[in-house]
Amino acid sequence: MAIIKNNTIKRGDLLKSTELNAEFTAVNTAFTMDDANFRNEALDQPSFDTQPLTGEAGIILKAANSYSVRSSTLTVNANTNAVTIAPVAATEIGAQAFVQPCLDTDILRVYWQYAFKTFGNLSAPIDVDHQGLCWAVWLEWKTSSGGAYAPVPGQGDLNDALTASAGTRYGNSSSALKATSIDYHAIQFRNNAANQTIYPEKRGGYGQFFYKFTSDTTIYGLRLMINGIYEPVYSTSSSLNALISTEASGSVHNIEVYTADLSYLLMRDD
Repeated sequence: MAIIKNNTIKRGDLLKSTELNAEFTAVNTAFTMDDANFRNEALDQPSFDTQPLTGEAGIILKAANSYSVRSSTLTVNANTNAVTIAPVAATEIGAQAFVQPCLDTDILRVYWQYAFKTFGNLSAPIDVDHQGLCWAVWLEWKTSSGGAYAPVPGQGDLNDALTASAGTRYGNSSSALKATSIDYHAIQFRNNAANQTIYPEKRGGYGQFFYKFTSDTTIYGLRLMINGIYEPVYSTSSSLNALISTEASGSVHNIEVYTADLSYLLMRDD
């Protein structure tokens, strides 16, 4: 957009039609309000800039929607299975059924947010040897009208067998968590030569997923799943960081999810 410099009128001047018309003419010359100007300048193009020469994003929105998938309290107890076997089944936070056709090369973006609070005490798995304890929330979809939900592309199950320093454990590597959000179970620290643990108050969690389709696909629903408690380790079988399931002493360790919202954008290249 052109920059207009005005040095001829200042506060206190007596303005007559000649001076005003001169300013209007300068504005119209510098900023012609025609269809092309409105098309190019009505949007704040730099904020959408992905092409440095043109400022054009090159992506067109095809469809969008938002859903509330949880509006009541959901309590999920921590896994109490031994670490040498697969953890208990994950719990559904909420699901939304809909029908959305997607074409090859379309772009899907999914965003979710939720309010939650964790609970526990100083019993297992809380100790100095288990740091970074967390809960995992991940995205699944349904791609046939009568089919079952499954993790979205790039998202694996969090109960796969892995080889870690302590032997065979269950979880998945970081490379298979492309649709996972992680929330810490507790804040652990040392104070006065003693281990301390704090369970924070209600807080929010967020996640997102991006996928470019490689074939025509129809989505029949999306849902959020949750499980825990996990801890980070290095997987020697995949040579990657990983999350593995831990064994809690009982239901005193749990998480409450109060609300959850899910949104998606379907886009295509211009």
